[in-house]
Amino acid sequence: MLATLLIIGLAAAAPPAAPASPVAGAAGPREQALADADQLAAALLEVRDGDAALACPKAVENARYSVETMLEVGQKNVQGGYLPAADFERAAVPLRALLPQLGLADCEASAGNKRAFYRCMSSDYNHALACAKAHPF
Repeated sequence: MLATLLIIGLAAAAPPAAPASPVAGAAGPREQALADADQLAAALLEVRDGDAALACPKAVENARYSVETMLEVGQKNVQGGYLPAADFERAAVPLRALLPQLGLADCEASAGNKRAFYRCMSSDYNHALACAKAHPF
């Protein structure tokens, strides 16, 4: 659901499906946009720099930026008519609750999966969705 907030605009903004292509197996613009959105979502869920050293200032900055961006993109998708407001609000509640927790003191005092999450977020290559999936807390 959260990945959908990020990419739904890409898929929804694609032009309406074109008539069937005369070339067998060729995807139309909408199908290509959906495939691209799926590929983007999969990439966001991959941890790329799994052995990054814990750097709390960077981890907090990256985590907060990821969450804030998800909320902003989701709100834009609601305003653009690509996402029902109720769906966005349902997904936004846990994100809004998480934001105040993401801080330097929380990172420095973290242990277990939460510490692993912050370590994961210490890399600029990772997104909060990927780190949260890999290290749920």
